[in-house]
Amino acid sequence: MAALPDETHPDYGSQARGLLRDLSPTDDQLSTLVEDDAAPEQSRFNAFYCLQARAWQRKDYSRHRANTDRYQAQFGRHPMFFFMQAEYYASLDDDLINLEAAMRFAELAVERLPGVPGVLHLAAEISADYADRQAAPDRDLLLFADRHVRQAIAISSSRYPRYHATLARLCALRGDFGGARASIARAIDGENGSDPEYGIRIGGYQLIRYRIQYAQETEQLRRRQEEASDELRRIRGQILEIMGLLAAVIALITTAANIASGQQARAAGGLMTLTGGVVLLVFWSFHLLVVDTPRGRHRIVVLLLGVMLLVTGWGQIEW
Repeated sequence: MAALPDETHPDYGSQARGLLRDLSPTDDQLSTLVEDDAAPEQSRFNAFYCLQARAWQRKDYSRHRANTDRYQAQFGRHPMFFFMQAEYYASLDDDLINLEAAMRFAELAVERLPGVPGVLHLAAEISADYADRQAAPDRDLLLFADRHVRQAIAISSSRYPRYHATLARLCALRGDFGGARASIARAIDGENGSDPEYGIRIGGYQLIRYRIQYAQETEQLRRRQEEASDELRRIRGQILEIMGLLAAVIALITTAANIASGQQARAAGGLMTLTGGVVLLVFWSFHLLVVDTPRGRHRIVVLLLGVMLLVTGWGQIEW
């Protein structure tokens, strides 16, 4: 245990797991070393980390949490303990409150261990789990998580295919479906076929691939629906414009007929010009309030033309 590197070393976690694999110490042996007050504290903590790493690998989350609670007073100041606290809350139920707590401890671990790939990956993975449960994921959160996992891949020289799987999840959540497909393909290609958990991991990767495809198809369907809605609004605006125009023409014809009967030509012309300006301004107001179309120069032109007809007609009547 004393031969393990410092907690801040990028290979601390991988060497600890290698020690578990090569020497195969029992849980009792590790627990005995953790309880040995005569041993150096760092050696005791290294044994504690190995104990926790084995419990996490076995998915024995209840034991992992029990150990974390038991030894928090002794090892809580160690930087790697914040990583275990993040695992602690991530292993609870899927309530967003627990994931928020896990994200908080993961970020504290990243602050203290910025060069450890396992710490960076856990922060990204928890963020992906949190974003999965939100209707509208936080874009800034996704970008920070994406940055963490890419850094973890670079530091570890792509030794861990599951890092690429987490990157694929984040790319899909950001809408980068091309990058998501490429990342999950790298995860599948990078797995060791002789690993006892190969089938389980490949099954998980295939599930991520199907979710990427589903998310892309859902996004495409949403965009088509938005385009169809925009087209319907445009058609609705055109129909309202045509209806308003027809109403204005009918009103102008009816008014002109009433004015022309029993009036002199000069007075009738002035009244018709005045009426035309009023009808045009009414139609302009209708278009402004009812029709949902972008503002443009034609609205100003119609307003000026209506005012000119109104002034001209009134002046002609007065003259």
